[in-house]
Amino acid sequence: MASPVETLPYGGDYDYIIVGAGSAGCVIASRLSEDPKVSVLLIESGGSERNWKFRIPGGQSFVKDWEPYAWLYQTKSDPSRFDRAETWRRGRILGGSSTINGVIYAIGLPRDYDLWAEMGASGWSWRHVEPFFRRAEHCPGLAGRGKFGPVHVEVLRSPHASTDDLIESAAAVGIPKVADINLAKGAAIGVAQTNQLRGLRQDSATAYLRPAWRRPNLRVLTHARVERIVFDQGQATGLQISANDKLFEVRARREIVLSAGAFGSPHLLMVSGIGPAQQLRTHGISVVADSQSVGGNLHDHPELYIEYEVRDRTYSSAMQWHQLALSGLQFALARRGQAISCASHILAYAQSRPEEVSPDLLLFSGPWGYLEDNFTFTSGVNTYSLSPSLCHPKSRGRIELRSADPREAPMIVPNLLGDRDDVLRLMRGVRLVDRIARAKPFSDRVIRRLSPGIALSNDEALEAYVRENAGICYHACGTCRMGDDPSAVVDSQLRVRGVGRLTVADASVIPLVTSGNLHAPTVMIGERAAELLREPGRLKTIG
Repeated sequence: MASPVETLPYGGDYDYIIVGAGSAGCVIASRLSEDPKVSVLLIESGGSERNWKFRIPGGQSFVKDWEPYAWLYQTKSDPSRFDRAETWRRGRILGGSSTINGVIYAIGLPRDYDLWAEMGASGWSWRHVEPFFRRAEHCPGLAGRGKFGPVHVEVLRSPHASTDDLIESAAAVGIPKVADINLAKGAAIGVAQTNQLRGLRQDSATAYLRPAWRRPNLRVLTHARVERIVFDQGQATGLQISANDKLFEVRARREIVLSAGAFGSPHLLMVSGIGPAQQLRTHGISVVADSQSVGGNLHDHPELYIEYEVRDRTYSSAMQWHQLALSGLQFALARRGQAISCASHILAYAQSRPEEVSPDLLLFSGPWGYLEDNFTFTSGVNTYSLSPSLCHPKSRGRIELRSADPREAPMIVPNLLGDRDDVLRLMRGVRLVDRIARAKPFSDRVIRRLSPGIALSNDEALEAYVRENAGICYHACGTCRMGDDPSAVVDSQLRVRGVGRLTVADASVIPLVTSGNLHAPTVMIGERAAELLREPGRLKTIG
């Protein structure tokens, strides 16, 4: 570790210090710095997001080395999936994972947020959070949505030619089609929406941070790593950070905000002395606060790719140089085509069986097939994927320390299918998407199902297929769960229990994953956190 501890050459004292310039951190830094009387420091371990491979949504296909742009967390082997292990990629760049994700803007269902409130996150029901979504959005073409926010949202400009037929086939099997999937209140299917402006990615850095860049009270420190939180008599007073092979200390006059994500925030808490006491002592870490839930409640949407060979040209067969050149031309001339595609061309909510009172299945689709790493397109066959997932999986994993060294990545125990009910629902999801594929008019485009190559009526074979092939959706959350109960890591105002002047605001505080991708909910959390941080009387220790 670098030594000795120094003060940053341009000053080491700020009113607010935010760790992580991701989906929430950029929002908080921008909103807090609107007040010229407060000073804000935003710390990011990565660098600039101004790279065409990320600005153009389809450009990620050309990223060969992810190390400079992402944390590549390796999971432990997962017994619930035949000991499968994976790489969990999280953004290490201005904008965080919003700079490297699939560009889908999905609010989820109102019921998601009402469940948060029922679970103890008071003040986070749909009626409480909806205004913050509307504050963030800029959706001039969508009725009933926000019109003046910084996040530009568009209905996908260039859905695949088969998208309308797929939606009609879903309607034929009982899933209602809607014009705006982000206004759905129950079962529905619609064209996906993206956080894009004229075909360019609108990550949180672009939407929130760049417009605030020249404010004299906002400083953004990149390529800097936070080593530990500094406490004085139970109050968070500063941070030790490393940059340019030196160790610095910065101090916060008001609060420190962790927005380092579902892995980074709990990891930083634990190496700083907040977490399960026995685990901390095992690694020689002095306990500041015994918080048993730190690192627990890890969950994600488990996802499968059910693949079909179709008659239409798909992206899986469009990776030859002449097709890529055509895509580039379409983008340059009209901001359309494959280059501005997002991770799913539709979004759907469905019940896996009639007795479900609300949707339990989340469906994605796209004109591609994936190799095992979930990012490389198959080639040579026109492949179309229908992907069942779960709105609210029951399985829970955790993260644990490997050592007291803040530079050593935590141990991730995914347990993605640890609850068999999740497996049974995914099995029903596979059967549902196959029904959609066999319904007209989409069925006229299908030549054959490529996977799974088994009889879907065979429960034993289908369960084995689900366990062997289900993967993460890169929607990790829950590891610093919020709630009013004493076991929650943060209270409903996002204050860390057991200490003072320390807040967590990112996807880690989500008690139950929403029905969809997490960028939009995490931006909402950032908007809400900024308002909470400005409330009078906030600075007190929460037991």
